[in-house]
Amino acid sequence: MGLSPPHYAFEEALSQLPEITFPLSDPVLIFALLMALIFIAPQVVKRFKIPGIVGLILGGALVGPSMLNLLDHNPDAVPPDFMGVLGTAGLMYLMFQAGLSLDLARFNQLKGRSLGFGLISFLIPQLSSVAVAYFLLDFSIEAALLLGSIIGSHTLIAYPIVARMGLMKNTAVTMTLGGTLVTDTLSLSILAIVIASLTGNTTFAFWVTFAVMVSVFVFLVLWGLPKLGYIFFRTVRNRPELEFGFLLTVLFVTAWLADVVGLAPIIGAFVAGLAMNRLVPAQGTIMARVSFVGQALFVPFFLVYVGLLIDVGSLFESVDVWLLAGMLIVLVAVGKLMAAKLTQRIFDYTAAEGWVTYGLSVPQAAATLAVTLVGYDVGLFDVELVNAVVIMILVTCVLGSSMVEKFGLEVARQREFEPADRDAKPERILVPVANPKTSDDLLEMAFLMRDPDSDEPIYPLMIVADKRPSEKRVQAKQKRMDYAIERGAEADVPVKALTRIDMNIARGVSRAAQEEQATLIIIGWSGRISATERIFGTVLDQLLKESRQMVFVNRILHPINTVGKLLLAVPPFAERSPGFFEAIHDIKLMATRLDADLQVVCVEKYLEHDREYIDSAKPFVDTSYEAVEDWSSLPAALDENVTEDTLIMAMSARRNTAPWFAELDDLPRLLATRYPDNSFSIVFLPLSEH
Repeated sequence: MGLSPPHYAFEEALSQLPEITFPLSDPVLIFALLMALIFIAPQVVKRFKIPGIVGLILGGALVGPSMLNLLDHNPDAVPPDFMGVLGTAGLMYLMFQAGLSLDLARFNQLKGRSLGFGLISFLIPQLSSVAVAYFLLDFSIEAALLLGSIIGSHTLIAYPIVARMGLMKNTAVTMTLGGTLVTDTLSLSILAIVIASLTGNTTFAFWVTFAVMVSVFVFLVLWGLPKLGYIFFRTVRNRPELEFGFLLTVLFVTAWLADVVGLAPIIGAFVAGLAMNRLVPAQGTIMARVSFVGQALFVPFFLVYVGLLIDVGSLFESVDVWLLAGMLIVLVAVGKLMAAKLTQRIFDYTAAEGWVTYGLSVPQAAATLAVTLVGYDVGLFDVELVNAVVIMILVTCVLGSSMVEKFGLEVARQREFEPADRDAKPERILVPVANPKTSDDLLEMAFLMRDPDSDEPIYPLMIVADKRPSEKRVQAKQKRMDYAIERGAEADVPVKALTRIDMNIARGVSRAAQEEQATLIIIGWSGRISATERIFGTVLDQLLKESRQMVFVNRILHPINTVGKLLLAVPPFAERSPGFFEAIHDIKLMATRLDADLQVVCVEKYLEHDREYIDSAKPFVDTSYEAVEDWSSLPAALDENVTEDTLIMAMSARRNTAPWFAELDDLPRLLATRYPDNSFSIVFLPLSEH
């Protein structure tokens, strides 16, 4: 009577545990294994100097059905299996992120290059593969065309590497990203043609219907989504969870619609990224969130899923698989290398840029898998070819990632050794954050103006005007500073929070700027002017009087990411003021980050002079110019060019300095009253140090 022996009690406890079957079916266990794999696999392979993303593919093979059998995939399952959903979501996210990150201004300049590279990169390996498949492997013409479309495509597996190295604005990288749309579209178009021919859908009516549906889809996405996004971001402000949810909804709905009209979902995901590109600035907090979630979750899901497709056992059952895989690898590696080096020679890229182009374009995964699995389902490909394709995917991913990792560093170093811009010096940005309603927008502007190569942090500043503030006020101010630090972390920008106690706010800001050697102060303004205040109000007027730094005074009414145009008014003799080129650099950098148009309004007499100075400042931005007869004609010129999404910027100067004239003092009042619904910024150039 009484107690059971200890070992019986232990066995009874074990019997109460849930039974674990293999492959795993419990979603919690699957997710736990995935997280461990994402954490461990890249660290292990990096010790052998293998790129981390390859480690995820190898890790997927290790836990896949052909080895440890911890995870499985079943593409034919209804509803889709857990790993199939995660892998597909990761692939869609990868393509969406690539579209978001594309430098549209540079892409528009290079669209001819992207089209040319895409055609060369597709046709060279595609034609050679069709010839080999048809004449040497005795494939049917349909199977040969399908194999050629597999070899001609590529997937941006190495995209996270170039993003990490800051090479997204490099000409060769932008060209290659644009070329991806061309190669994958051609690959999937051939797939559509082959499948249509097998099912008998080759009538003229079928192709007309297909062309109309695709045209309507592209128009609605590229025209409608930016407008929808503009309305959303103008309505919803400072709600990161809603902003991210909106982007994910756009991504997957657009990918599904692409599938409906007969395109591959990956094309829809990429086009959705292009459509939302202007609303997600490269250095903004929204893009930082998108990149973080992609690198931490979605893209690793896809890479692990690719690894699950590898049938390790079949690799050792037949030499034919290896021979076929070797042939495919040679066709891809040589064909893509010829295309990359030919493009390098045509467009005069450096050798390192040519190798980066090769590294980005040689990996096979997305369109390759899509076409291969469809070819297998319709009976054009056998299991042996599918296994050979998976080996080819693994080898090309290793090869491409290694090339980008090695030669991307050379390209980055070449950029570091470029001659510095005129009057270039380290810029330190100070952002007073007294008003919680404007602090988010001011910090976002600072993030957009901060040079990505700079080691300097952003300095949010809180002025405590009470000698003995209440505990409640201290907590509120501290919470505001903590939030500023959190925003910096989200945008991957270093932040050094500052607090000063001073009964005079302007003096406190000026003293902090001097102590921290700040070169730029970004501050907000309500836009209200009373009869007793000279320009802005007592605090800002006093700050302009006491400080020597460049000051951006901003009335921000709408989110910065919805700005589509920067309209800059440059008064006569502004270039004679110190800091002119630094101000132009900051404005052009912001235009680049926002993918916004830049238009300069200046006096006709000084038009060519101003154009020469502004165009010579880095970075390069395609700038349009509007001339006015004299400064008093500025309002008329603004009326003709200001639109709903315009951020008006105007250079000004402190009273009694060389570039100053009386009309400049009326500029804030003019903009505040004449354009009550537009954000604007008055740029006060710095004073000479001497």
